[in-house]
Amino acid sequence: MFEYVFFHQQPMLQFCDFVRQRGLDPQMQDSPGNSSGDSLIVSLAEESVDDDLADEIDNFYDSMMDLDHELFSDTVEPGSDDYQTAGVVVNLAGGKTVYADVPGDLLKRVMEILSPQELGDFVNAIVDAVEKPDNRSLCQRK
Repeated sequence: MFEYVFFHQQPMLQFCDFVRQRGLDPQMQDSPGNSSGDSLIVSLAEESVDDDLADEIDNFYDSMMDLDHELFSDTVEPGSDDYQTAGVVVNLAGGKTVYADVPGDLLKRVMEILSPQELGDFVNAIVDAVEKPDNRSLCQRK
């Protein structure tokens, strides 16, 4: 599953409309374990997204993140405790999804270089290494 996180309903709904227009069926939910509803997750089945469409979706998601950030900036005062709140969705082997808190400025710097998909792949590689340790050296793998 590809998962996209939003903090406001407006960009999430625009994103869902965008992917529906491309023949996809987005699944929407509140962030697991998040009783306050601070974030929303949109999931897409990986098998329904080819590389070209994934690039198009990532580009649109980036623009929705800009809108999401703009809406967030309009509702939170700079310097308040909530201003630098950010996180990364982590998919565990048992199918559970958790939300890892990440300093906002660090995540911003990472997202200037990586696409959401690349960050997800990176995080999932770390999760796999932790949940299924492989004691062989790197050169012995694959």
